[in-house]
Amino acid sequence: MIAFCMREFNFSEGAAFNRIFVARAARKVPAMLDALRSGAVHLTGLRLLIPHIDEESHEKVLALAAGKSKREIEELVAALSPKPPIPDDVRKLPNRELALCTPPATDTSAETPPLPRAERRSVIAPLSADTFKIQFTGSRAFRDKLRQAQDLLRHRVPNGDLAQVFEKALDVLIAKVLKERFAVGRKPRRPSVPGPVASDSHDAPDPMKREVYERDEGRCAFVDESGNRCPARGFLELDHIDGYARTHVHDADRSRLLCRTHDQLLAEQLYGRVFMERLRQERKEAKAAAHRSRSQTSGVARRTCPGTSAQQRLL
Repeated sequence: MIAFCMREFNFSEGAAFNRIFVARAARKVPAMLDALRSGAVHLTGLRLLIPHIDEESHEKVLALAAGKSKREIEELVAALSPKPPIPDDVRKLPNRELALCTPPATDTSAETPPLPRAERRSVIAPLSADTFKIQFTGSRAFRDKLRQAQDLLRHRVPNGDLAQVFEKALDVLIAKVLKERFAVGRKPRRPSVPGPVASDSHDAPDPMKREVYERDEGRCAFVDESGNRCPARGFLELDHIDGYARTHVHDADRSRLLCRTHDQLLAEQLYGRVFMERLRQERKEAKAAAHRSRSQTSGVARRTCPGTSAQQRLL
């Protein structure tokens, strides 16, 4: 059946398997097909839920999964069938580069296949409703820093539990970055003046950064024509709705957080695509020139490049 679907419908092997697996399970629980037709639960989600769906529980499980993404359904599955926490494990991996450079003993003409991408991919997988398996590969320097952090925290975390060490480190890192980028947690030097503030500096005042970040809840404020708000929380920039290059005014009520994609989209609508493309090209050329300069002189890299500054002054 898989071969038939791949040949007749041009499905990939995975897509054919998912459809066949769900179709067979739907013989016992037809409500699964109703959920799929209505769009309440997508095909991949049903594939994950099948081991936890039966004639008695299917209504509850399908209702819980309605409208959820694959990652959210993975967490739901972990809550339905929790797994025990895994023990801490720090171990040295084989030296792949050395193995790749070593010529084969028999056929010298054969090329050693490159390291599969899946082996280098980080893993964040739910084990239960409140616990996750987190796995990644770090360098020797990272391992040494981790050991040092465990030793320094022995008075607070006597057993050196990695989850507690990472959580404490992330608390400090998040607070530091929020303070640097959006002045969250920074103690004001003097009471802020409400309302718009004219300035020759593109850098917005700390009180304004803090107000906009907290108002937008650390999330892109772009809303599409259907009323759906962008869920992005990464690559956020402070955007002046009227364009800083036009007003030279900082105003929290006329500013918002935007992810990089929507920041570029709205900048093109405000200043024109040709103008923004030219700025991006200047930025690319400036980066290339800076890279060549570093390669030739082996000196300290410049903090900014002209293209970047020009683009930042606009928004």
